[in-house]
Amino acid sequence: MSFEEQWRSLVDADRIPAIGVAVAGPDGEVWTDGDDLLFPACSISKHVAAFGTLRLVADGTLDLDTDVDTYLSSWTLPPGAGTVTLRQLLAHTAGLTENWYPGYAAGVPVPALGQVLRGLPPATTPEVRPELAPGAGFRYSGAHYSVLEQLLTDVTGTPFGALMAGLVLEPVGMADSSFDQRFPHQHRERAALGHQKGVPVPGGWHTQPELAAAGLWSTPADLVRLEREILRAVAGESALLPADLAAQMVTAQVPGGFGLGTELRDGCFGHSGQNTGYNCFSYVWPETGRAVAVMTGDEKWRETLLALIDLAGAPPADRRR
Repeated sequence: MSFEEQWRSLVDADRIPAIGVAVAGPDGEVWTDGDDLLFPACSISKHVAAFGTLRLVADGTLDLDTDVDTYLSSWTLPPGAGTVTLRQLLAHTAGLTENWYPGYAAGVPVPALGQVLRGLPPATTPEVRPELAPGAGFRYSGAHYSVLEQLLTDVTGTPFGALMAGLVLEPVGMADSSFDQRFPHQHRERAALGHQKGVPVPGGWHTQPELAAAGLWSTPADLVRLEREILRAVAGESALLPADLAAQMVTAQVPGGFGLGTELRDGCFGHSGQNTGYNCFSYVWPETGRAVAVMTGDEKWRETLLALIDLAGAPPADRRR
């Protein structure tokens, strides 16, 4: 039985309200199934933001090991126990506030990024500040990517969504992806509705002002295109990112930690994510060249997603892929 047949039988048994899958083979062909919908990419947003950031490192705009306060102008980190670098933000080793961003329901005031960073109303999450010594260890937090978002905006003078469109989405061919929070409203007929415990999220989904951390809307097909581009970059075959930076992207920065914006699992790399009402993952297996992304409109299907990851990592039954 092929991967495609196995994943469909597994998903049908679970009756997930909305789901999409894409598989990219070693030659770049992309197979899709499930609902032809747009989903929040949740924390896979960080993976995309990291790729764009490394493109700015490659052209000399940024340096991975420079104090981030050198780049920040509209806001600066509160004093902490040491210097925070761009590398540490990307790898979740800066020791900042441990934040998960639930987003803001329909009809609720939405804060600007500056209010999120300062922990000011209407933001509902704590102020972003150093809590652990920078570089001391891995601590996953959306706060790192909120600082990254402000840094990129300050340095380039370009709104974050437009910046990522130019650096990542357009050159990679991610035509169904956007960080613009108006995007799902503009494509409401294709926007997957989120579910919590089987109940639709009021208003369909939450707004995520923390764009770099959790604000991307995308499709599984677009996400596997990114994974394939990163894989090409690691092999020295990408026109977008040099091999040395791609290698750092997929190398743990501290033992047991992430690469630069990249989760590292047995035999694969990529990212997973969960927003209010949604769950997703996007990984590529370098040994086979297969990339798989699955996006769901329900946040309770973690065990199913883990089973699909294991299934995707198995040796391909269908060698045409």
